[in-house]
Amino acid sequence: MTTGLQRITPLTVLLALLLMTGACGSPQPAPPVEPATREPADSDPASPLPSAVPSSAAGSEVVGRAPADLRDVDWAAIPFPGEFCAVPGLVRFDAELEARARSETWGPVRIRRTTRVVYGNFDGDTRDEAIVYVGCDDDGVTQNTQIAAGYVVFGHAGRNLVVLGSITPQQKSRASYPTALVRPEFAEGRITVYEKWYRTSDAHCCPTGDATTVWTREGNRLTPGAPRIVS
Repeated sequence: MTTGLQRITPLTVLLALLLMTGACGSPQPAPPVEPATREPADSDPASPLPSAVPSSAAGSEVVGRAPADLRDVDWAAIPFPGEFCAVPGLVRFDAELEARARSETWGPVRIRRTTRVVYGNFDGDTRDEAIVYVGCDDDGVTQNTQIAAGYVVFGHAGRNLVVLGSITPQQKSRASYPTALVRPEFAEGRITVYEKWYRTSDAHCCPTGDATTVWTREGNRLTPGAPRIVS
């Protein structure tokens, strides 16, 4: 008669042999752990517009679709960079061509743009670029008419409308008022910007200094030369 101990012993030996056989085999690596995908947070409707997306074609800021002729752009629908006034990202203008934002230098500001757009070609292709004047003030806090100004330069990158850069005054005024921008001129390979700067004795209404700065494109950036005082 077989006892309970005799029945258990062969089973125990078999299990031991199986464990030893598995221990002597080659280890099998565990499958790699895939990193979890982080879902983007929902955007806050009250948050400022995000920074523009780089263009794969030119490395510039894409702000919309571009028609063959930039004269056909609906400028009322185009966001503008606020970097000339130290405002990060893009801003959209209302029907009055104004926008409120927060400057990293001056705090709350009002940004304005003109309806006039200057067209011309400086990069040597067959399509014109466009320049739009923008300015900002402190929204009436100190009655300053303007604390910063600039030209935003737009161009093509494939079928995209892109910001090629922002042009700001380069000749420093000797008074506390900011240098004004008068007009840009296109020429092959450059944009010449005419500036009015304040001498120490100039009244706020009437800067008497004249200067020009030539801007060229280096890679994906507009780069200013040294300002030249004309008067």
